[in-house]
Amino acid sequence: MTIRSEASPTTPSPTSSGRAGSSNTTVRKVVPLAALAVVVVLPFLVPGWIGLLVIAGIFFLIVLGLNLLMGYAGQVSLGQTLFMAIGGYGAGLLTLAWHWPTTVAMIVMAGISALVAAGLGAVFLRLRGYYLALATLGLAVITESLAAGLTDFTGGPSGLVGIPSLQVGSLVFFSDEANYYLLLVLCGLGAWFVGNLQRSQTGRALSAIAADPAAATMLGINASRYKTSAFVVSAVYASLGGSLYAYYLRFISPEVVGVTVVFSIVIMLALGGARTLVGPLLGALVLQGLPEFGQSFATWSPFVAGVVLIVVITYLPHGVWGSIKKLVMR
Repeated sequence: MTIRSEASPTTPSPTSSGRAGSSNTTVRKVVPLAALAVVVVLPFLVPGWIGLLVIAGIFFLIVLGLNLLMGYAGQVSLGQTLFMAIGGYGAGLLTLAWHWPTTVAMIVMAGISALVAAGLGAVFLRLRGYYLALATLGLAVITESLAAGLTDFTGGPSGLVGIPSLQVGSLVFFSDEANYYLLLVLCGLGAWFVGNLQRSQTGRALSAIAADPAAATMLGINASRYKTSAFVVSAVYASLGGSLYAYYLRFISPEVVGVTVVFSIVIMLALGGARTLVGPLLGALVLQGLPEFGQSFATWSPFVAGVVLIVVITYLPHGVWGSIKKLVMR
């Protein structure tokens, strides 16, 4: 009679499992540190691209907020430019007309955006699917119209000019390099907050609502409150992005908060991949980098972005970064 050993050849030993676990832990520690080192020295490696990286960082912050609402909560919103306009025009007016400190103006407008989002969310988030998308698209159309029509406040089509640079204490963030490192800190904090939220009870509740709102309600989850909270957080991110955009360029116009910008933000999220932190960054870099290939290519960048979106949605539904993650897992 043959006696089979309990430890079959295919069963990994505790030693090999321990080695694999320590190897994975090492990789998780080394990769973020290496990425941080790269982004810190990046201005010295590609000095001609700092302006592009600053704009991409601003949109990364905005897309991060939309990722929380669309990616985790499953609520399609096309109204982020409303909160960008509140942050950009509001902070610009407070600093130009009433000489408020730039940091205070940015924080106050973020708070106002949160209040507006809480009021709108209580009404709009009762809608679902394309009804919600169309309703929030109406907000984007109204925002662009008001930005062009309220000439006494917004400067009309010419925009609001001469907005001061962001100042924190005695530090004035005027140069590209200063704005780059400022955004490096702010985007890092924004990504850390979203990442922790994803792993928390709130993140699990948002995922349950996105998967099946009726089942989530049966489990005792207050879907309305969670969706409104996600809407408020995304509005704060968009407002901060709008203020930073105005402070960086010292200018804001209706083109910055136009309807096409809304679709660009959604394309950034879909291109990079929702429900990830790297996806929004990748999408912002790719879409903002298209015009850098030349003036003739910049003219066709909306067309290229549309084609890329169709290809990604059709063949890479999880986005570029999500698809890469799945490939690596396999």
